[in-house]
Amino acid sequence: MIWTNHIARRKPRGASARLVARASVAFKAAAVVFAVCLPFLAAGHSQAQQSPPGATHPSAAAAAAAGQIADFFSEVGDQIYDDCIFELSQEQIEVQQALIVAYIKAGASAAMARKLAVKQIHPPKLSAKCEAIRRLPKQPGWTASLAPTEEPEAPPPPVIPKAPAKVAPGPPISIASKRTLPQWDCAPGVDYVTIQLNGYPRKLTGGEICNPFEDVIHEVPATAGAFRLGYTIRTGRLFVISNDPRSNGQTIAWAISGREMCRNNPDPDCLATRAVGPLPPGEYAFGSNDPSKRITWGPKTKRNVVGIYLRKLWDKDKFTPRQTAAILARGNIAIHERLKGEMSEACLGLEPKGWAYVASLVKAGRATGINAYINEPYPQVAENPPIVVASSFSLTSLFK
Repeated sequence: MIWTNHIARRKPRGASARLVARASVAFKAAAVVFAVCLPFLAAGHSQAQQSPPGATHPSAAAAAAAGQIADFFSEVGDQIYDDCIFELSQEQIEVQQALIVAYIKAGASAAMARKLAVKQIHPPKLSAKCEAIRRLPKQPGWTASLAPTEEPEAPPPPVIPKAPAKVAPGPPISIASKRTLPQWDCAPGVDYVTIQLNGYPRKLTGGEICNPFEDVIHEVPATAGAFRLGYTIRTGRLFVISNDPRSNGQTIAWAISGREMCRNNPDPDCLATRAVGPLPPGEYAFGSNDPSKRITWGPKTKRNVVGIYLRKLWDKDKFTPRQTAAILARGNIAIHERLKGEMSEACLGLEPKGWAYVASLVKAGRATGINAYINEPYPQVAENPPIVVASSFSLTSLFK
C-alpha cells in the first residue's frame, strides 16, 4: 500500500524540472481526488448492472467523476503553488544550520541548539486547503510513473577565448566598511545571536531578522484604475502611482530589499553589489506582457514570484562609471513572499498577506509596472514603517 513517484534518474533541467515538481504534487493530490470520486465511479458501475429499462445511461456518474478529475488537473498547479509552500528555502536551510552553530557558541548544548533552530526556522503556516494537500494519505495500490521526455542535447558550442573584460573607471566597489542602518538593527534590550551567512554577519532574534515589517496591507480602491507600483528603497514602502489624486501615493504594503548591511540601504556601493544590495532606483517592467503569466514558479526561492527587469536607471549622477556598470549588470530581480529568517537579494520581499495582495493586483492587470525611488516621493502621505521591534527570544533559553 504505497504511493510512489518514479522519476527519471537523469535530473531534468529548466522547464522540465518545474514540470516534474508540479506534477509530483499534482499526482499525489489527484490520488485523493480519485479516492473521493471513486464512490461515484463505483456507483456508476453498480447502476450498469442494476438499472431498469429506460433509466439514464449508467456512465453518467462516472463521466461526472472523470470531469471532476480533469478540472482538478487543469487547476491544481495554480491552486497549490499560489498558496502553498511546503519546504524550507535554501536560504532558510542555511540560516537554520548557522543558528545551530551560533547557539552552541552561545552555550547551548548541541541537542538544544538543533531543537531551537528547527522550531524557529520552518515553512509558513499553511491554510486549511494547503494543510489538507500536505497531509494527503498515501493511496493503496497506485504507482505513478513520471519520466519526462527531453530533447537530445545539442553538442556544446566551440570554446572561443574571450577578450579581457574592460573595467569601468572609478574607485573599487566595497561594502566591507558598511554598517546596518540604525532603523533595521536590533532594538535595545532585544536578545539576539549573530550568524555568518555567505561571509556576512546577520543578527537574528528567535530565528527572525531584527525589526521586520508588520504584515499590513491597504487595499487600492477601484477608482485608481490601472496604476504603477512605487517603492521607496530607504523605507521599504510600496505604494500606488496613479492618475487618481485620491489614490496617488497611497501605501499598499511594506517590503524588504537587500540584505545584511545593505538592507534598504541606497548607498551606491550597496546598489552596485550583486546578491546583497537593494533594488536599484529606476523604472521596471514585469517579465510578461500577459498579466496571467506574470506570476511564475521560482525554483530557487521555492515559491511563486513576479519577475521584473530594469528598463531605465535613475540617479546616474550619484554613481561612478564602475558602480553604474555593476548596477546594470544585476539581474534575477523579483517580487515574492519573504519567509522567516530570510532577507533579500535585490528582490522585494513581502510578508505573506502583503505578497498575496500584491500578487493579486499584478495577476489582475491592475498593477502595470514598478518605479523605485531612493527617497520618499510622497512625504505628505507616507507613514512611518510599521516595524516589529519586540522579541520573545531569550538567551537564557539556551541553557535550559
